[in-house]
Amino acid sequence: MRRMVMIGGALAAVGVLAAAAGLYWFFSGDEPEAASVDAALAKAASATATAVAGASATVVSGSAATPPAATPTGSADPVGTYHVVKGDSFAGYRIKEELRSIGSNTAVGRSSEVTGSLTFDGNAITATEVTVSMSALKSDDSRRDGFMERAGLQTNQFPTAKFLLAQPIAIASLPAEGVKVKFDATGDLTLHGVTRRVTIPLEGARQGGTVVVAGSLVIRLADYSIQKPLAPSVLSIEDSGSMEFQLVFRK
Repeated sequence: MRRMVMIGGALAAVGVLAAAAGLYWFFSGDEPEAASVDAALAKAASATATAVAGASATVVSGSAATPPAATPTGSADPVGTYHVVKGDSFAGYRIKEELRSIGSNTAVGRSSEVTGSLTFDGNAITATEVTVSMSALKSDDSRRDGFMERAGLQTNQFPTAKFLLAQPIAIASLPAEGVKVKFDATGDLTLHGVTRRVTIPLEGARQGGTVVVAGSLVIRLADYSIQKPLAPSVLSIEDSGSMEFQLVFRK
């Protein structure tokens, strides 16, 4: 009996360690890299190449077997309105949490359900509006995502977040294609039903008829009436996190 108890205890200990190891493996994977203009440019270039290849194939298979004329780099008129390209764009959060029996972890959730537009008149970005579906936020754990529907961001109650540019962004001289520039965007951010005036540091670049923008902003949860969500597996969450986004606009 004593031997059986010892064996049972050993098996239980192994099970606990295995469960802890599984949780550690699940939660401690490398979090996604920060949003960046370089990544957005690469993705946009790939999408453009695919589209051009498809168009060429269509023309060749048609009655006129002549490929479409190439547009010289930089010849596209940059003035006009650009719209967010779904699938190439995302917005989300990044925040540190302390997990029971595991330790510190960085939670990252992103939504690719983004809509919006940007207008450039040749001298300034005069209007920008971006709306994010918060109910489409996904992290590396569906349990966290489900919890966020009811607590924290309460995406069931506040399904969207929105940014509306309040001040034009002057562009002194149009940068060459592929050249990254830094600027600030001041506007109204609506999150969790609360609207506040913010200034977001951005990095952007243009490539043909595409404009890419990436940035992040530290968000203090209390400023947007967000209660820190706690669960049995979560010991604590930091008071502030980062809103980050990588947006691709195309005319």
